[in-house]
Amino acid sequence: MTELVGQSAHLAKRHILHAFRQPWLIAINLVQPFLWLLLFSATFNRIADIPGFGESNYAQFFLPGLIVMTILLAAGWSGLSLLGDMERGTLDRMLASPAKPAALVIGPLLQQIVSGVIPTAILLAIGYTLGVRFHGGLLGVLVLVLALAAIAAALAALSNAVALLVRREESLIAVVNFIVMPMTFLSTAFMPRDLVPGWVAAAVAANPVNWAVELSRSAFAGTLSAGPVLMYLGLLIALAVGAIALARASLAQYRRTA
Repeated sequence: MTELVGQSAHLAKRHILHAFRQPWLIAINLVQPFLWLLLFSATFNRIADIPGFGESNYAQFFLPGLIVMTILLAAGWSGLSLLGDMERGTLDRMLASPAKPAALVIGPLLQQIVSGVIPTAILLAIGYTLGVRFHGGLLGVLVLVLALAAIAAALAALSNAVALLVRREESLIAVVNFIVMPMTFLSTAFMPRDLVPGWVAAAVAANPVNWAVELSRSAFAGTLSAGPVLMYLGLLIALAVGAIALARASLAQYRRTA
């Protein structure tokens, strides 16, 4: 176990350093959420006047969903790094090394979780200037971190699994876009569940992205309750475990056919 943790941490560090060698990518990933928050808050601010909306400040409602969306988009492209390793032959060399296969899966997931800290902190700082307040205390912070880590790990593992199966950048991009954007819009990230059409509300209830959004919003509002927290966190963690198992199976298949 100690060896697995050490190897996973080393691979996570490798991916983090690789990301920092791309300053333009970092800049875009940091600026984009900032623009979304300003644009959506300004464009949809009057929606808060709709009876039953529940918030007088749209930014207060939107920011938790935006944080989840930002984490999702970053995690969704995890497979691109793996494709780069495949093309350069790095993955084959790592598979031939004493490194544990599980570490090759867990390492990139840790990098995605760590990388989500910076844009989240920036969004919180910008949100504060727009009147957004976090009322959840330490428990809210813990629930928020666990929810974001679980959904990031689930999508990053799925992205890696797809990369190992399709082995083409264009195919991976198509699959990630097909998953992330519809699941984001079929959630309460932009609008309360009570104000969307019935068929959308039904899809929202079964959407893992919405589980993370609901936990994040409750953490911000300080309205966490044991039942929903245990249920949604349990489902998200189970989803992450299943996605990691799929990524490991995909890596084993790649190893047999490479």
